[in-house]
Amino acid sequence: MAMENEEKTKEQLINELKELHQRIDELEESVADRKQIEEALRESNLRYKNMVDAVTAYIYTVEISDGRAISTWHSTGCIPITGYKPEDYESNPYLWYSMIYPDDRIIVQSSINEILKGNRVSPIEHRIIRRDSAVIWIRNTIVPYYDKEGSLIRYDGLIEDITERKNAEEAMKESEEKIRAIAQTAADAIISADSDGNIIFWNRSAQTIFGYMEEEILGRPLTILMPERYKDSHIKGMQRVSLTGLSRYIGKVTEMHGVRKDGSEFPIELSVSMWKVGGKIFYSGVIRDITERKHLQHELEKLAITDSLTGVFNRTKFHELIKKEIERARRYNHPLSMIMFDIDHFKKVNDTYGHTSGDYVLKALTQVVRENLRETDYLIRWGGEEFIIITPETDLGKAEMLAERTRKAIEDHTFDHVGKITVSFGVTQFIKDDTEDTFVKRADDATYIAKRKGRNRVEVVVG
Repeated sequence: MAMENEEKTKEQLINELKELHQRIDELEESVADRKQIEEALRESNLRYKNMVDAVTAYIYTVEISDGRAISTWHSTGCIPITGYKPEDYESNPYLWYSMIYPDDRIIVQSSINEILKGNRVSPIEHRIIRRDSAVIWIRNTIVPYYDKEGSLIRYDGLIEDITERKNAEEAMKESEEKIRAIAQTAADAIISADSDGNIIFWNRSAQTIFGYMEEEILGRPLTILMPERYKDSHIKGMQRVSLTGLSRYIGKVTEMHGVRKDGSEFPIELSVSMWKVGGKIFYSGVIRDITERKHLQHELEKLAITDSLTGVFNRTKFHELIKKEIERARRYNHPLSMIMFDIDHFKKVNDTYGHTSGDYVLKALTQVVRENLRETDYLIRWGGEEFIIITPETDLGKAEMLAERTRKAIEDHTFDHVGKITVSFGVTQFIKDDTEDTFVKRADDATYIAKRKGRNRVEVVVG
């Protein structure tokens, strides 16, 4: 409230000063009685002095004579701001000009040139050198007065010390520059947007990740960086933030997808922060390209469920698949069959041709089997030379036909360095009271029967 009152007083002071000079001019023209002029001067000067004393600002007057500007009066407000007393200016009319910081004299002179032309000027901010040699910032408001011909005859000035504000602005500017420098060197993309969702900051990593140069992306909407399926929820989210100030993304790390300039999608990790300036909302997002991480994650997941030699599913994946298929078979009363097979005399292959050839046979054999399966069938390496095929939506008869077709394909295939090999198959169908263990055991029993009956054959065991 005190600041508002002081600002109001400053404004009143300037208006009073204008009224004073205007009244003097009018009296000089219309009043012949000099005493009336002097009385008006005394009254106005007293009122003016009271106004000056009511503010902490520094007031001065400059007269224009023969094209030269000479300071003729300075309020006591000059002491705390400049260190000089009013009498210092009286003894040296040009002291004020010498106080102006050399680099800023052109700013002051430009304003003087404008008022000489009769143009209004806004308050100017410049530096002065105090008596103690300290450099401070001031806000200089100039009020000009003209004669009948429109020539400048004098001007009053109102000076305020704004050093503290300028230092704060400079500190903020330095802080912003540091933050921008850090943001520019960050490995992640850092993007800021205004309340309308338009991009206002774009660091170098954002350029690398998304492919847009800074000059072609600034001012464009954030939606250009996201797949079509995200845009509606983004727009609704922006509307929700503007109404409530809340967003489900603020302060969280979210995985989603971004869109590069070439239109390609890629996985990203996004964290968003939000702030307000003057009632407007702004956003900053830190975006990390996680393509490599996702690829590695996929590979690790694949390794966890895949047999490293043959590339088919392993036992870990088998337990997941069989549980899901048993539940589905029970729920919908659909058929589900299992085929187990074992390579005949595989030990002899290893002993005769070596384990490298044995590994080759396992890999080649799985390829032959895959060529005879449907996309909905699952091939699992059970262990060693044993494999299992899970056949959803397949009854016992069709499973037996699949096993026989696969057995024949293996029998007809010639394996490099090894020649011909055969495989024994056991087939069974899921029944209502089966567990995973009873289901597998019945397939294993069928395979054992095939082995016992001479190998290279298909045997069926019904529950």
